[in-house]
Amino acid sequence: MFDADIHYDLDVDDESPSVAPAATQRHPAVRRVFRVLRVFIVLAVVAAVVYAVNHEFHAVRATIRALSWKSLTASLAAAVLGMFATVKVWQHMLASMGTHVRYRQAAQVNLVGQLGKYLPGSLWAFVLQTQLGKRYGIPRSRALITLLLSAGITSVTAVSLGALVAGPLSHRWGGAAWLLLAGPLALVTVIPRVLTRIANLALRVLRRPQMTEQLRAGEIVRAVAWSYVSWLLFGLQLWVLTGSLAKQSLWGYVITTGAFAFAMSAGFLTFILPSGVGVREAVIVAGLAPLAAAGPALAIALTSRLLFTIADVGTALTAVAAVRFSAHRHAVAHNQDL
Repeated sequence: MFDADIHYDLDVDDESPSVAPAATQRHPAVRRVFRVLRVFIVLAVVAAVVYAVNHEFHAVRATIRALSWKSLTASLAAAVLGMFATVKVWQHMLASMGTHVRYRQAAQVNLVGQLGKYLPGSLWAFVLQTQLGKRYGIPRSRALITLLLSAGITSVTAVSLGALVAGPLSHRWGGAAWLLLAGPLALVTVIPRVLTRIANLALRVLRRPQMTEQLRAGEIVRAVAWSYVSWLLFGLQLWVLTGSLAKQSLWGYVITTGAFAFAMSAGFLTFILPSGVGVREAVIVAGLAPLAAAGPALAIALTSRLLFTIADVGTALTAVAAVRFSAHRHAVAHNQDL
């Protein structure tokens, strides 16, 4: 259906001066107000988390103490595997536009770049990934669109899984939670023709050249499949931790997977907060209502965040080490040939 040598107009004039971000075009006084507001919101959320932990201190401490090193290790392993699966989403979306990179290169760009989400305003992850992509000849505009599309697919699959916890969340949030049942309808946006139009709309907003060919359907299907694999692994990460609270079951795994997927998507949408701090925990606590009371569920949510932070740093370092080892090995082989 598609020619292997498809070349998009997306790359045209990529090195020309780009349009300055909206934030840089604001008046200095307005930028200062936004900075102060962002800091205030972050501090308020952190304070709320601290208050919640203090309020449920005994339940939180008891739950954390009940976690065994085996469950912590298994949970961390599931998180690491899930992160490596998300790299495939980025790799396949880049391939859908005709650019192919090795997995270890994709891992370095994606996993190292993701560390930017810990800075206030998760847009830093976009900046880091576009800069890292230049090392492998990926034009900034193409790297940016790849990241936007990957984030979109990740969010769409997460929202579709959020339907699994519509019932549990309705006990905390009322009838509005049943709107999550419409989540799977969002999958219509990953239809190649629709997704291509969305990408071109983003390019138009960014004042970049439009794509002249449709995104490759096969690569999109693979990206969506790997996105679901990552959510299943992330759900497993949370499910293993809940073993200290309730008897584990298949239904419990379904709940933890849906709760974590929706929590992550909610955290991503609140990009003003570093890594969705506070929002993710609130959704997980509400989603785990059928399995645990608020205190123990909060302890699980906080432990999960800590393990994810360790996994984020660990996978990023692993990706960098793999690329450097490969480069060193090729250099040695080249010298031997000479």
